[in-house]
Amino acid sequence: MPRKAREDGHSRRHRFTAGGSFGPLLRSGRKVHGEAMVIHAARARSGASRLGIALTRRLVPSAVERNRVKRILREAFRRHPVKRAGLDCVVALRRPFRAGDAVAVREEALRLFDLLGEGSAQ
Repeated sequence: MPRKAREDGHSRRHRFTAGGSFGPLLRSGRKVHGEAMVIHAARARSGASRLGIALTRRLVPSAVERNRVKRILREAFRRHPVKRAGLDCVVALRRPFRAGDAVAVREEALRLFDLLGEGSAQ
């Protein structure tokens, strides 16, 4: 496997591994609001950025669609420079997800990650 593929991956160190471990981040930290989602962010303790995704059945009733949203968000995070910025991020949807919203969710996630990246450079 090429080295670049590993760097761009979504390894265990870039995830919240313990159950409920991103709860404190949801209650505090910086928030970046979008139309469809909000991203909670704080400086990472370990130095490596981590991504958490908080989805509810109320907003995304279908398990297939929940997995699609997670896959879209992980891919956006994996390829974005914010992954190397040393931030813990938790993404939560603000409105129900519909099957046709996949492209819009990806674009909004990238835009919000851009805002977070700008804030971490200061």
